[in-house]
Amino acid sequence: MSFGLHYEEHGFGPPLLLIAGIPAVASDWRPVAERMAAAGRRAIAYDNRGSGASRVTPGPYTTPQLAADAVALLDHLGIGRADVFGMSLGGMIAQELAIGWPDRVDHLVLGCTHAGVRHAARQPRETAQAFAMQTDSWGERMRALAPFAFARGVDPELLESFIAKKSGDVQDPAGYRAQIDAVLAHDTYDRLALIRAPTLVLTGDDDRVIPGASSDPLADRIPDARLVVIPGTGHLFFLEQPERTYEILSQFLSRTAVA
Repeated sequence: MSFGLHYEEHGFGPPLLLIAGIPAVASDWRPVAERMAAAGRRAIAYDNRGSGASRVTPGPYTTPQLAADAVALLDHLGIGRADVFGMSLGGMIAQELAIGWPDRVDHLVLGCTHAGVRHAARQPRETAQAFAMQTDSWGERMRALAPFAFARGVDPELLESFIAKKSGDVQDPAGYRAQIDAVLAHDTYDRLALIRAPTLVLTGDDDRVIPGASSDPLADRIPDARLVVIPGTGHLFFLEQPERTYEILSQFLSRTAVA
């Protein structure tokens, strides 16, 4: 892999770049990517630096650095402008992409993310304890974290299938730590007004990883941003309600982008 970032594409048409969080990989996006492809979109998902089949470089990473990776991928694919949807860490990367490379972003979608830890709502104690868990077993880590990725009362079959998949998506420990460093250092709060792309902010009403109140500064400070709370969902709302997510995305992306 000479390029260094593993990616997968679905469909043909206007490009939609899907930017994953931690410890997500390109294949986690398939419920969204396949629906968008069926509707005439070119959906592109990739593994961030330090995860999946992408290169692992020495940390710490930063969100501007990871945004530059996204731009490099667009260049590699010959894409000048794209709609961009980032989840969690991916939403932080997407903010930096829209701020640093405004001519590359048509529409911006920020899912369950924040403008910096200092401006975010505090995680519930039990979530923080799960993330602080000390273990060398990736499967054990995923089983501890997975319940907090969804709303309380999530379908047990969805939860178990997610745990099984993520237990197999083993991440390099150095890459995992370097991505966590990027989250901790991220801060766009004072620069959000620079975002000019039409922006949609999405969150679940039972997000226990990045609580929904963390979305308020994004919606308040990005010019003309729209906030949508998806009922009955948690951090990974696009897995809990893929059809509803597709409907919301399709409606938003049909709006005319800024020139």
